[in-house]
Amino acid sequence: MTMREVPTLPETKKLRSSRGFTIMEVALAATVLAFTLMGMIGVVESGAKMLDLSRKQTIAAQILHSEIDQLRLKSWTTITGYSVSNAVSSPFTAGYAPSTTLTTANDPTLATFSASIPTVVSSFTLTRTVACVIPTSNPNTNPSSAYTKAPLLIQVTFTITWTGITGQTYTRISTTYVGFNGLYQAYQRS
Repeated sequence: MTMREVPTLPETKKLRSSRGFTIMEVALAATVLAFTLMGMIGVVESGAKMLDLSRKQTIAAQILHSEIDQLRLKSWTTITGYSVSNAVSSPFTAGYAPSTTLTTANDPTLATFSASIPTVVSSFTLTRTVACVIPTSNPNTNPSSAYTKAPLLIQVTFTITWTGITGQTYTRISTTYVGFNGLYQAYQRS
């Protein structure tokens, strides 16, 4: 028997040693990654600001609605016993007359909210302004007696302010009219 020669396959080319990335390619990839991370951080930061504002606006609206609801449960004598301002301001203009600052010590509604979420409620400032609408010439000239004539229509305005995590101050205002014969009308402005 003769031996056949086994044909040999052509020699495969040896793999060259792996070539690395150039410094320019690495720098470009790092720059793209840095810009992407900065953008993601900005989105997270913006989302946190919007979440804080939304949460506090909701709490402020709940406090204002609760104050109006509690006011409607009070007697006419109690409402006319509140200290009143000298002038009625339109709720659509800035600059209300002097008012009473409500705290957890002198306002049960605010105390209820503070018991549930004390750290958040402590950042709010709530004020109440009471003014006589009818009769219009009914100023509070004597602190011992609130009115010179018997009031028929009272305007009560609650203003709540807070500072967001951005440092910006926000205000929400809710006004209601309380009448001697039970007229109640409320509206809110931001």
